[in-house]
Amino acid sequence: MPLTNTAPATLHAFAHRHSISRTHLRERLAEITVILLILLSILPPLVGWDPDSLYLKWEVVLLPVIGLLYGWLLLAGIFRAIHFNGIFVVASLFSVLVALSIWYGSVILHQSIVLRDFYEFPKLWLPVAFFTIAHEAKLSEASLRRLLSFFAGALALICLYAWAQWGGLEFTHSLDNYYSAGEHVQSALSYSRRVYSTMGNPNVLGQLLTWSIATFLLATVFRVGSQVRNIIVIVACLIALAMTGSRYGLLATALALILVVASSFAAPRPRLSRLALPLVLLPLFAGAILVVSNSNQRTLERFQTLQAPVETDSFRQRADQLWLDALDSFSQSPLLGRGPAKTTFEGIVTDSEFLDVLKKFGLLGFAAYLAFYLFPLLLIWRGMRAARRADPALELRIPATFLVLRLGFVMVLTALIMNVGMSTFYNAVLQSFFFLWIGLSVRSAQSIGDRSLLHSLFLHGQYPR
Repeated sequence: MPLTNTAPATLHAFAHRHSISRTHLRERLAEITVILLILLSILPPLVGWDPDSLYLKWEVVLLPVIGLLYGWLLLAGIFRAIHFNGIFVVASLFSVLVALSIWYGSVILHQSIVLRDFYEFPKLWLPVAFFTIAHEAKLSEASLRRLLSFFAGALALICLYAWAQWGGLEFTHSLDNYYSAGEHVQSALSYSRRVYSTMGNPNVLGQLLTWSIATFLLATVFRVGSQVRNIIVIVACLIALAMTGSRYGLLATALALILVVASSFAAPRPRLSRLALPLVLLPLFAGAILVVSNSNQRTLERFQTLQAPVETDSFRQRADQLWLDALDSFSQSPLLGRGPAKTTFEGIVTDSEFLDVLKKFGLLGFAAYLAFYLFPLLLIWRGMRAARRADPALELRIPATFLVLRLGFVMVLTALIMNVGMSTFYNAVLQSFFFLWIGLSVRSAQSIGDRSLLHSLFLHGQYPR
């Protein structure tokens, strides 16, 4: 009889422990996957750098493996089915419009179609994959803190490699063979010491460093992790940023600093000390840039041209030639564009992702392309409004979640500015990195919104069933 009475309790306890172990396993696997993908997106070189094929990176190659493991764990009951999210709708709409552009360019404009034209479809679905993986991971506060620690370690390696390139150390010559994006990049390194580290291009490295500085500045302002670590990473990234000689990188970083201050107002009770900290650190930022630029005349000359940015040689080349050519192509088919048209556009550098999308996919395609940025931004903005209404104690409990929320706000707005003269969506080197963080930010926004709602219901005596 005692055995009969205790059997249900024993089975219940076993089931409870089994459920906890499965949940823990699911959380740890999700954490490992996201951290691994972010590290792979910024540390190893491309699998291949062939202009006639897809630009593959290791995190892209890993996607089928992740898909197979997910399917197996889904059947085993460890993982749940992927939830529908709005990015699927955005990508589906963009796919239809890209197909229409290809058809229009072929049938109406009588352009030749080659197999490479259809590479546009996997390229526009890769952001969906990375966004969804990060969004579905539902990383906990502890997992986000570990991610920031690994990210800091990766940035230390990237900056050390950049400094070694700047110093011309022997071992960098071997690494450059794997990371260099071409002869023009090597010429810039040897002539004006414009470093590119693991990004293959100094301007792309500048983009990464802009977002990295914003990340650890937010970590400093909101006291996430070691303050010593945060300051060291910021200074290291600033020094490497100066070594890139990227004027666009400096301007984007200045904008990011402004947005960090602006995003601080999303705190439930913004403190003056938090808002003032980025301003207090400005002399540190300026000092790091000046020390590096003053040690190399060509770097100093590049930065001095920012006194009249619209008169710089690179801007004039874009505005007077490249962008006019793109606008001329756009005017020939403003609604649907001319399609990828590899036989026509291949080898032509527009140096503006906005104009590149406009000339290829027209106004309709451009609207769908913008939705990849504006839809997550809308969700992040809702999360920031919820963060402002939340209990102040909530931010003290989950500061890393609040950090990732604000980082998404900074990254989306700076990416939109970067796309005027550079690229983020079609940037094979940074695409996965960007959309992984945006997926994490949207999930943080939803998590904060849910907790804020529960707190509000509790205050009003309305308990959810």
